[in-house]
Amino acid sequence: MGPRLEELRPPLDRRAVRPATTGGERPPRRGPTTSARPDRAGQQHTEHAIPERRPPPPADRGLILLIVFTASALTIVALVVLIGAIGSWWTLIPVMAVDFAVTAAVLITVAKLLEDSDA
Repeated sequence: MGPRLEELRPPLDRRAVRPATTGGERPPRRGPTTSARPDRAGQQHTEHAIPERRPPPPADRGLILLIVFTASALTIVALVVLIGAIGSWWTLIPVMAVDFAVTAAVLITVAKLLEDSDA
């Protein structure tokens, strides 16, 4: 059998429905009623039900990888633009050093995320 579809029910109207009265008519008065609540004098003090607090959801660890990767890519792009503006071959040496450093940062971040997922 396939999934059952349930009919939607209209929302409950929690307001008391009072019959309409005409002119001076009053609705019939009910006799004394007993409350469903116990008498306060005989009631012992009970603690209010406090809902259990759940811990907040864990932070998205993938966001760190996204930030590190984006920052490293933007750094490399900025350095390539700088090399193009300078126009000299010797500037490739420090740029490659920075490239290796940001690549190492991305790989270390990935390794840390993989390490955390095992625990």
